[in-house]
Amino acid sequence: MKAGFAEIVITPPDHRCLLAGYGMPWSTGVHDDLSASAVYFEEGTTNALLVSFDLLAMERDLIARLKQAIQAVVPIPSGNIFFTCTHTHEGPEVRERKFRDRWGPHERPEYLDGYQRFLMERAAEVAVAAAAGAQECDLIVNRTHVDENVNRRFFLTDETYLSIPGNKHLLDVAHEHADKELGILAFCPTGSRRPFGLIVNYTMHPLTAGNTSTLISADVPGVVRGIVKESMGCPACYITGAAGDNHPKASEAGFAETRRVGEVLASEAIRRSADGMHVAGPLHLKCLTRSIRLRYRTWEDFQRIPLKGVGEEALAENFRRVEKPGEAIDVEFSLLAVGPVLFIGVPGEMLAELGSVLKWFSPFKRTYIMYQATESFDYIAHPNAFLWGGFEIVCAQLSPDSVRPLINAIIDAAEELTASKGGDQK
Repeated sequence: MKAGFAEIVITPPDHRCLLAGYGMPWSTGVHDDLSASAVYFEEGTTNALLVSFDLLAMERDLIARLKQAIQAVVPIPSGNIFFTCTHTHEGPEVRERKFRDRWGPHERPEYLDGYQRFLMERAAEVAVAAAAGAQECDLIVNRTHVDENVNRRFFLTDETYLSIPGNKHLLDVAHEHADKELGILAFCPTGSRRPFGLIVNYTMHPLTAGNTSTLISADVPGVVRGIVKESMGCPACYITGAAGDNHPKASEAGFAETRRVGEVLASEAIRRSADGMHVAGPLHLKCLTRSIRLRYRTWEDFQRIPLKGVGEEALAENFRRVEKPGEAIDVEFSLLAVGPVLFIGVPGEMLAELGSVLKWFSPFKRTYIMYQATESFDYIAHPNAFLWGGFEIVCAQLSPDSVRPLINAIIDAAEELTASKGGDQK
């Protein structure tokens, strides 16, 4: 197998945009640059590309345009191009429906058309660079436990919902599920253990600095990439896992905390790449992109949400954001297998519990979720969460009965992938 890494800046050229999180304030400058990190793979006649964007999320139409821009310069099947978003809240909002459906106070901003074109140009450039740098490689894999995240869902004994970011004093007693696995893939020249590129996966909202300033920032992923490059002289592709309800332990604590958490994750990734397991070759590359027919939520679905901790006005506001209540829609997910490691691209903000379910049922020894990868249907929560309520449940777009079919379809596809001979599939 060959692999190639590249990184390119995607900070808005004029530094002016609506920041995607926390009510979409206007940016007032740049703290650190946003990036698109690309990894190109090639095995025999099969090739694939993975790009991680420092964006909150992307919708299907923009994803399709970005893929077309890449295909114009690098011959890769559409189903073999994989995107994911690190989910920084301190980057530009690029989702059309946020403005079309008036999720906030802003009209569609003038920067949006130009920035989307800029993203297309940058995506094409980074794809060309990653493909041009491809070299034969050995793969070293490892994983370690990093205690830097926490589940933000908290319920009192009367089942009232509280959110940890808004109730930081509850941090010490938060006990819901958190996925603390740091996944590490180190790609090395053949016969070497010195990486020319790393892929790092961790399940945590990048919100250490969120809502503390109006400066553009990649948050923790940017720090991780910077330290890996400084220390090892190679690029790193940072992928956020199923972080729908997993936050930093000190969310909204400012840029000093951003640096601290980024240093912890980067140091562990560097340290544990050194004693990782060398995967015996040959390495096989397998790709699969598939759709499943699922249903949008209805008003009746919303009315079943427990009202403790949330008011009816919030329900009505979020129901207005559901694009086509009750209608069925094709929902896409993607699978990328690199040797013994499976990456699953999901269509929104999957909760950590579901991410762990996919890991536990996966037919691959190592499985990692790619957050906000194929669409942005907001939160994808486990069925039990709909009985308890909470922020993630109020914001979910897909119906509660869509979750299990989606998970089952992903697991079935993963099992199918283990039996395939590789190549690109639809």
